[in-house]
Amino acid sequence: MSSHRTPLGLAAALAVALSATLLPAVPAGAAVGIENTSHSQIAAVLAVPSAQRGITRDPSSTQVFVNKNYPLKPSRFAPKTTAVSKSGVRLQPQAASAFTKMAKAAARDGVRIVPVSGYRSYARQAELFARYTKLYGKSYASRISAVPGTSEHQTGLAIDVGNANSACGLQECFARTPVGQWVAKHGSKFGFIIRYPKGQEAVTGYAYEPWHLRYLGTATAKSYKSSGAASLEAYYGVAGAKRPGGGISTAPGTATTTANLNLRSGAGTGHKVLMTIPKGKSVKLTGAKSSGWYKVSYASRTGWVSGTYLRNISLPKSSAPKAAKSAKTTANLNLRSGAGTGHRILVTIPKGKKVAITGARKSGWYPVKYAGISGWASATYLR
Repeated sequence: MSSHRTPLGLAAALAVALSATLLPAVPAGAAVGIENTSHSQIAAVLAVPSAQRGITRDPSSTQVFVNKNYPLKPSRFAPKTTAVSKSGVRLQPQAASAFTKMAKAAARDGVRIVPVSGYRSYARQAELFARYTKLYGKSYASRISAVPGTSEHQTGLAIDVGNANSACGLQECFARTPVGQWVAKHGSKFGFIIRYPKGQEAVTGYAYEPWHLRYLGTATAKSYKSSGAASLEAYYGVAGAKRPGGGISTAPGTATTTANLNLRSGAGTGHKVLMTIPKGKSVKLTGAKSSGWYKVSYASRTGWVSGTYLRNISLPKSSAPKAAKSAKTTANLNLRSGAGTGHRILVTIPKGKKVAITGARKSGWYPVKYAGISGWASATYLR
């Protein structure tokens, strides 16, 4: 479905591997006009409540909705595709034409959008998913890659993009690069949206991928952006809806904010405000609860929020916290928002302090929690 976000140590290598198999060349650059979509078309789409918009399952339609709960039918669907101008990346003709226009418009602004990966067959997706499962285990693989038959790439309507210098390829920091910023701002004008937004993994089922674009057509893409929906699932009204085969698609251990909500260092208004979580965002519940307050995680930070401003609360299957491994810092140590020195510093942990290790080591960095704040710390300075 999406391209594959990898631990930083392997990101560059896999980006090169993908380029070698899927990207023989790079896109062209002359400028052309932007596709036009009338205000009446957009207004007509927006006028329909999300719960009534309905989803399209026809894989040949540019509106086809695909995710883990809504697989392609037939599962081995193979669309008609064409090569994106001057590249080996293939998309459905309408999407390929729109991408070429978008790339030329970006070039006019001095930004070079490189197509990295487009259509993938069922068999190719099966190979990739098996590779990531072998490398990282099935649980992590399912966050960064799709089970064959559930991938947007198989529709021929999804494309992963990059910078000409490969900056931040397949990494969250791509959002801050020239191409990442340009497509986020202008992509909808050409019918493309960022399919897996930040903070929506509990809804979309995939980690944040600012490089993964989905073609919907200009009317729907502009309507989606104008609606302010947090995800395509939310736009279509299926973010917490029942799956086709029964059950609830909302992941256990999540809730949605109903207002701009302060994340505090403790359970109560007397505690320090760590950040303000925007209205409509999905937060992860840790399972702890105290006097109407819930302990949650959002954007790599952990703290407490008032349950008054949460809806669709789905507590974890087990609220008993697991025993966390711990370590001590051997120097004043920066806690960062990601695994690498290029990520933002959240706080500096003093030497000799105890931190909780919350996950597996990646490229010499550990995910840790200190003073209610979660982030990444270099393993070099932990013992």
